[in-house]
Amino acid sequence: MSVRVCVIGAGVCGLAAAQVLSERGIPFDVYEKGSDIGGQWRFCNDSGTSAVYDSIELNSSRDMSGFPKFPMPEDYPLFPGHPQMLDYLERYTEHFGLRRYIRFRTSVTGVVKDGTGYLVTLDDGQTHRYSHVLVANGFHWDPKWPEPAYRGEFTGTQLHSKDYKRPDPLRGRRVLVVGFGNTACDIATELSAVADRVVSSARRGFWITPKYLFGRPADKANLPLATYVPPLVQSLLLTAMLWVTQGRISRYGLAAPGHLALRTHPATCEGYLPAVKAGRIAVRPGIERFDGGSRVRFTDGSVEEFDAIVWCTGYKFSFPFLPQESTPVMVGPMRLFRRIVMPGHERMFFLGFAKTLSAITPVAEAQAEWTADLIEGRTRLPGREAMLAEIAADERKVRRRYSATPRLTVELDVYRYLRQLLRDRRHHLAADGAPLVHRTTTGVTPDPDRSPGPVGSH
Repeated sequence: MSVRVCVIGAGVCGLAAAQVLSERGIPFDVYEKGSDIGGQWRFCNDSGTSAVYDSIELNSSRDMSGFPKFPMPEDYPLFPGHPQMLDYLERYTEHFGLRRYIRFRTSVTGVVKDGTGYLVTLDDGQTHRYSHVLVANGFHWDPKWPEPAYRGEFTGTQLHSKDYKRPDPLRGRRVLVVGFGNTACDIATELSAVADRVVSSARRGFWITPKYLFGRPADKANLPLATYVPPLVQSLLLTAMLWVTQGRISRYGLAAPGHLALRTHPATCEGYLPAVKAGRIAVRPGIERFDGGSRVRFTDGSVEEFDAIVWCTGYKFSFPFLPQESTPVMVGPMRLFRRIVMPGHERMFFLGFAKTLSAITPVAEAQAEWTADLIEGRTRLPGREAMLAEIAADERKVRRRYSATPRLTVELDVYRYLRQLLRDRRHHLAADGAPLVHRTTTGVTPDPDRSPGPVGSH
């Protein structure tokens, strides 16, 4: 069949895929549930999939947060907020002429394997056949609540961080913020200026890293370390630096991490520790149960009354348009070859399902290029057993790297991963540099007379 690609979603990863496919001349369509591009970064997106709150800032700096092919404008703040990020994505879309490929207000409701391709069903009942499907629907839109639920009943207000947009509805109230990550720290810090009382609850100890090191954005200052230094050495050096600059985190009343920095994803928030130190945020361990009404009992035996709870407990990986047999296992490390391909579905690609300490944009662009090489026939995947072996090896690396993370999912060592994708692409192009395809007016068709080499382990 002739090549035509379906891209699901017009957020960061969907746009990266569209840019690469259009540049390569590969026919494709993008389906976006909302009325415009931006995905997560369109505040209160009418797609219902945006979890950003009004005060959010990127944890990666401006110069490190753009796509490699299209840097962010220098007049943006050093750590852009959602208005700048959306403006950037709109500029990117216009610069590369991507809007004409996107069908807005259109949901994909079903993707079913059909021979060598896929039947894609839309919410208007139409079904189209595609040779490949690129899944870029993101993973910050389906709230994860505590499982199992805590014993007892809490009668106050409860909301997930996905539904938190501004602090005003919680002004003057007693608020419990549950969880400990970037979002939990940001929300607790913001609420500490307007709420009557803010308590931060976490079951385990975590490290908190600054956005600036030595007067520079931390991701830029740390770039040589993150790129070339072994993970254990990175952890030791960052742990030592945090001890020097922050002292024992337990002196703030927080649980000691019990592990080196970078063995879990740290929280990055400039204002959280000063707010704790100033008494604007109180800290408690995990919740034991609800004592009825507005009372919450913690694992240290303390009991306190609250008007509201904000659950910063993360998100589920959801693919409502995929049947079970096409859905990757997401409990534990990501079981996808190169974090992109599920064995048995070699023409379906998952883009952007990675939790990184840096921006997702360079990862999205690199994954799109790697994927386009496969679609064009410049290279091919190894056999099922070889892919499963590499997935298992990747899982072991993730477990060693993030040994203190209770439930590993999509943690990614970005710079090593980017080098791996680049090695795949360089080592498996045709010897003469020519694409292993011939182009037709209907699409890109693999050339049966050329035999691409497998993508192997390097």
